[in-house]
Amino acid sequence: MGSVVLDAQPLVALLSGEPVGQTVRDRIAGYRGSWRVVISSVNWCEVLSVLRRHRDQHAAAAASALLGRIPLEVVDVTQELATTAAEFKARFGLGLGDSFAAALAATLGAPLLTGDADFLPLAEQGLRVEWVG
Repeated sequence: MGSVVLDAQPLVALLSGEPVGQTVRDRIAGYRGSWRVVISSVNWCEVLSVLRRHRDQHAAAAASALLGRIPLEVVDVTQELATTAAEFKARFGLGLGDSFAAALAATLGAPLLTGDADFLPLAEQGLRVEWVG
């Protein structure tokens, strides 16, 4: 079974009802059964904080309930993952959350599902980016 890593951006789009949210929902549904869908705990924190800041605490609670409806696994940060994230941050100037999403994808050898253009230079360096726009 392969893995796919989610950046915070696609989940925020899905939970905020953005137009690209349906594309994200379809992609996640397509992974069921044959792919492990994962997000780093740092990126999960990002999802919850963005929803709470821009919407309300109920949106953040809805995001937590999402874990029960889709096969999403929150991966804890290890020292190895943090070290890899630091390398991505220093080398590519990524934000902290983006660094963890890239590090998790690289560590697992998995594609990164995102609509964040900050990852496009990493795609040129070999990171598999699955674009949702």
